[in-house]
Amino acid sequence: MTANTEQDAFGRLPEELRIKIIKLSPDPFSLRSLAHASPAMGRVLDRYPLEIVEVVLEVTVPLQTRRLMGAVLKARFSGFPVSLSEAQTVAKTDSTMATDEMRSSGQDRAAAAVRSLLASAANVHAWSHTCLEHLIRKSMELRPSTLIKNGPGRTPREKFENAESRKDYMPQYTGPPSWVEEQRMIKSFWRLQFFLELQSAGNKGRLGTHWLGQEVEALSKSSPDGFYDAFDFEREQILTACDFLGAVTSGTITSVEAVHDNAYNLPTIRWVKGVVSRCSCAEPLLFERNKDTFSQGPENLDDRPWAYYFYLAMSSNDTWI
Repeated sequence: MTANTEQDAFGRLPEELRIKIIKLSPDPFSLRSLAHASPAMGRVLDRYPLEIVEVVLEVTVPLQTRRLMGAVLKARFSGFPVSLSEAQTVAKTDSTMATDEMRSSGQDRAAAAVRSLLASAANVHAWSHTCLEHLIRKSMELRPSTLIKNGPGRTPREKFENAESRKDYMPQYTGPPSWVEEQRMIKSFWRLQFFLELQSAGNKGRLGTHWLGQEVEALSKSSPDGFYDAFDFEREQILTACDFLGAVTSGTITSVEAVHDNAYNLPTIRWVKGVVSRCSCAEPLLFERNKDTFSQGPENLDDRPWAYYFYLAMSSNDTWI
């Protein structure tokens, strides 16, 4: 028995049991951490990379996010969507995580691609949590008014703007992001990740055999929020991710920095000295029937948030809202 095996308890287990254990990873972040911390588990991941990542993502990652991750994994094998329209609907389209071509590409290539996907998952996870924590801090700095009585006006916006109110409301910290809030942000950053990879491939001429010239040109001129076939509220969520990325890269936000040290375009997020990262994963919340007041149950993940209805009312001049 080697010294490494003595230090790594997983190394004393039969390989069949190690495979079963690693497939029970509660999320991609934990899968990567386990493979990194245990050489024995790392070898199992490298031997069965596509099989393991398929099982873990199937159980732990919401459907639309899983489709986006699958598209990113295929891109790491140069397996791009065959057209612009297919790329724009990738989060809505069923497809297998690993194709026959990927399975026959060789164990080393598959292992490298899966490990790069897991590294991207950790980076997306970190970007998402840091963005949410930033938004929570900003909301705590707000000093909204307490409504006493609606004012005159034709639209909800006018009625609120003219309302009788008092400046005595202090926002209360209600805890870290919920599972739904976390997963919406993670999905938005995966949309950004896939878009940047696709746009980079187009700029480097790697889509030439797949796409028409005008499609590549349209992609190069697209923005992440305008690229996808998505609902308006999803575009706003993508914009939130883009705005945060822009604020970090421009230096407007100084608690973290964006490091362009990888080949896959979404920069690596890094905390500056003295800042503590909080990236624990939230657990899904379950509610009794008609008790989910704020729509935080898993079934609401892909639905329009109530906050978006309020945003529409406050930004519209329509009287019917």
